[in-house]
Amino acid sequence: MIMTTRLLCIGAVVAVTLLSGCVTTQRTDTYPPTGSVIEPPPEPEPRGETSRLPERTPPEVTGGQTSTSQQPSMPTNQPLPPRSADQASSPAVRSLLGRADTLARNGNMDLASSTLERALDLEPRNPFIYQRLAAVKLAQNQPGQAEAMARKSNSVGGNNPFVRADNWQLIAEARRAAGDSAGASEASARAKNYQRTSLQLTQ
Repeated sequence: MIMTTRLLCIGAVVAVTLLSGCVTTQRTDTYPPTGSVIEPPPEPEPRGETSRLPERTPPEVTGGQTSTSQQPSMPTNQPLPPRSADQASSPAVRSLLGRADTLARNGNMDLASSTLERALDLEPRNPFIYQRLAAVKLAQNQPGQAEAMARKSNSVGGNNPFVRADNWQLIAEARRAAGDSAGASEASARAKNYQRTSLQLTQ
């Protein structure tokens, strides 16, 4: 009886073992049809984060100033503007200017002025003639006429820094003679700016 009971128990264990083996060996995974491609599911974007643009690196700061890759420079492929009347005047005008200078040094301002007027008849757009005439008008104690002649010289001389530096200095002296201290200071500052530009061109 005891033996029969043990045999029954052993048979039950074997049956359970066989059934469990059948269950574990059964394939549960399925394969897709031949030739199909499985695309992986898209990864979910993390919550709480948004796409960010790449941060720009700020420029370096050296000595309190922001460094840049390019610096403004003066043009080097252009000829220098005339620096004196000899470079911009014809021989006849140079002769008249020399005579006017001699008359002015001797105190003959009226004759010097009329001589410069004759030079203007020959070259009415020569800025150096107007500049000499402005100096003569200033010596004749005519500051208004002196500034007018200096401004006319600036007008016909264009952006010539050599001409403008001397003209603004004449305008400063004319305004100072007229009692305009503020205007004289402004004109002197402009003259210095053009003097610096002139130095840059000659370096």
